[in-house]
Amino acid sequence: MKPFRKATKKITVNDSLFHCVINEIPSNEFISLRIYSSKTSFFEVLFTLKGSWHFNYHKPINCERLIRYAIEHGWDYHHEKKTMKIEQGDYLIYELGLSV
Repeated sequence: MKPFRKATKKITVNDSLFHCVINEIPSNEFISLRIYSSKTSFFEVLFTLKGSWHFNYHKPINCERLIRYAIEHGWDYHHEKKTMKIEQGDYLIYELGLSV
């Protein structure tokens, strides 16, 4: 059985510090990965519970790939109150090579 929890970690990408919050609470339908560049600027991607079994979102390389993807697709993390959200992120598992 997969453990459910809320975890945090810090990662540096492009000389910027990001704060990653992984929400695996079982009451939610999705696993939420929210990456903050400041208190109000964040990128969030949701993965289905089924999809989340196919990769390890706790690995720093997977968090880095997701951050780089968000930046390449328009997330302006340098400014306050800039957010980006992907409601159904399962396609990113294969597109970015996030699989286990």
